[in-house]
Amino acid sequence: MKATSQFNGVLLLDKPKGLSSNHALQQVRRLFGNIKGGYAGTLDPLASGLLPISLGEATKFINFFSDARKSYEAVIKLGVRSTTGDAEGELSTTELTPFDATDLERITQKFIGQLEQTPPMYSAIKLDGKPLYKLAREGKVVPREKRAIIIESIKLEKIEDDELSLSVCCSKGTYVRVLAEDISRSLGTEGYLISLRRTGLAEISVSEAVSLNQIEDVDLSIRDKLLKNIDLSLTNLPRLSLTVADELKFINGMVISVIGTSCRPGVTSVYTHDGIFAGLADVDELSDLKAKRLMSQDYVAHSRKLKVVN
Repeated sequence: MKATSQFNGVLLLDKPKGLSSNHALQQVRRLFGNIKGGYAGTLDPLASGLLPISLGEATKFINFFSDARKSYEAVIKLGVRSTTGDAEGELSTTELTPFDATDLERITQKFIGQLEQTPPMYSAIKLDGKPLYKLAREGKVVPREKRAIIIESIKLEKIEDDELSLSVCCSKGTYVRVLAEDISRSLGTEGYLISLRRTGLAEISVSEAVSLNQIEDVDLSIRDKLLKNIDLSLTNLPRLSLTVADELKFINGMVISVIGTSCRPGVTSVYTHDGIFAGLADVDELSDLKAKRLMSQDYVAHSRKLKVVN
């Protein structure tokens, strides 16, 4: 069976430290027969943990992962400043002010809620098509607009000498490196991120993820068993199951009236009468359902065949 018809789904990768997100993607694509793929929620090379990689038809919906809240385990080194906010930068020691768990609890509470955060120069944000980190390496510093972020929670896990271990739950767009620096300064010193691991994304835990070695240990012919459903990133959307007649219309791009159903205006996940994901649709104020992103008819037919076999 061709890889393009077999591998359609989401791989939850436990990205190792030392590998960029793009390099991790390319390795996964190679392990799945060089199929089309993409990822959401970039992890820096020095970070490890949960990286969802969409393969085949799942790439149509990868952007829905981007808006999900994310959870991290972070370790901060205090009394040392880094030019990049992490271990890749030039380091310089600073004075370390004494503090205890009570002080830290009081300070971290100031960072809970909606905040404005200035992205670091060492980031992948682009200015005139050029990533900021490339400008930073040239010794340039340019103005960056502050971004609204939300920190849902910060939990102290451990204090050991000059290192803090924290669990952080936050919105998209949050730079934990910047948060680490800000917390350090609030403690009266400087600090940088020496370890970062993404432990969750939305309701997905890194415990569900697999390593590159684990993928290699599975024969190519059955690697599809490692993939999660294509609609994994859409679990927060309303769901609509169509009748046999309406699913044929929908798959062919026709407008369907959903008057009398529980559908509300907005984006909806659409399924066939037998539970196969058929795509996304927009429901307007007149209760007309219009295709937004369709699965291919080949995919629906193949999925139906697999349901019969299984």
